Amino acid sequence: MNRILMFLVACLISMPMFAQTTFYIRGQLGKLPAPAKVYIGYSVDGEVVYDSADIEKGTFKIVQQTPYPVNAMLMVSKNGEPVNVFNSKNLAHMYVEPGASIWLTSDEDIANFESNGCKTQDEYVVYQTHMSEINAKIDALTAESSSTMFGDGSAAGLSAKKNYMERFRTAMDERRTMMKEFIQQYPELYISIDVLDEYAGAFIEFAEIEPLYKILSDRTKKTIRGKAFLKRLLDAKQAAVGTEAPDFTQKDQEGNKVTLSSFKGKVVLLNFWGSWNPASRIENQELKQTVKSFDNKKLVVINVGIESRRNDWNNAISEDKLTGYNVSDLKFMRSETAQLYKITTVPQNVLIDETGKIIARNLKGSQLEEKLKSLLGN
Repeated sequence: MNRILMFLVACLISMPMFAQTTFYIRGQLGKLPAPAKVYIGYSVDGEVVYDSADIEKGTFKIVQQTPYPVNAMLMVSKNGEPVNVFNSKNLAHMYVEPGASIWLTSDEDIANFESNGCKTQDEYVVYQTHMSEINAKIDALTAESSSTMFGDGSAAGLSAKKNYMERFRTAMDERRTMMKEFIQQYPELYISIDVLDEYAGAFIEFAEIEPLYKILSDRTKKTIRGKAFLKRLLDAKQAAVGTEAPDFTQKDQEGNKVTLSSFKGKVVLLNFWGSWNPASRIENQELKQTVKSFDNKKLVVINVGIESRRNDWNNAISEDKLTGYNVSDLKFMRSETAQLYKITTVPQNVLIDETGKIIARNLKGSQLEEKLKSLLGN
């Protein structure tokens, strides 16, 4: 009897928590017949949640949980098999939140859906409208990249790549400006913490981001996402622009030790990259062109490989003909140097002046070139 009573008490305790985190999506996708399915995927605290629901005469129901609002991906499979190839018709992004009862309608695809019952999704629609023009511009540039970025290693090809990257970065800068304006215009919306998280990027520039965090509503700051972002913000302060660059020693390809502090009196560029990362490989080519006109007695480039396989690392160095020192501890994202500089993704770079202070992070293309000219006088 006692065991039964304890079981019932445990159920009663857990039920309110379950109810608080549960959300429902009910939908009508035209008259889509079986064996079609809807798949849903999203991430909570780095853990992926993946589920599916059968479709009968266009209707489906998903019951899942999340402790805070998250942006989920919904995919329609007309044959019921898991979706491996996405297109603009069978894919949709929407917010789900604890306690939401969402009603979704669409045609037999899902891209042009309408929904109600989720406050954060309503906020997301406001954000999408705010960003629509610049996102369309970036979509067009992304489509152009397939014919611009690869295959041609000639001088004309490299020039075309550089021109494309400058146009792409300009568009991305415009996008960041629009994101910042949204945060400033709608600091009371919960979704602004997600916009700020994306705006901040893989590494947070403390001096720039802290004022934006401060204007968010107290309600948003007290949420799980708000508290997690504050921790990221405070962590970033340790390797921010203006601070002393953390010293490190790593081995090069031949096993020789390369120590940052040994280059005091010179400008040092740390290039964090990965042989496995296409964007890194493209930026390696651009970086090589940018630094070739500068005196290597004044400028030191240290390419920090975020690697796990020595052969892949060595091969990429040879293929990219990287300028400067090449080091790696082959610990991949647990790289000790990456952790010192709060690097969580690549490519990234850190610029250090003659005194050993960090003076810039993630300068690319013409911005990096102009900064180096101002420091080295070329």
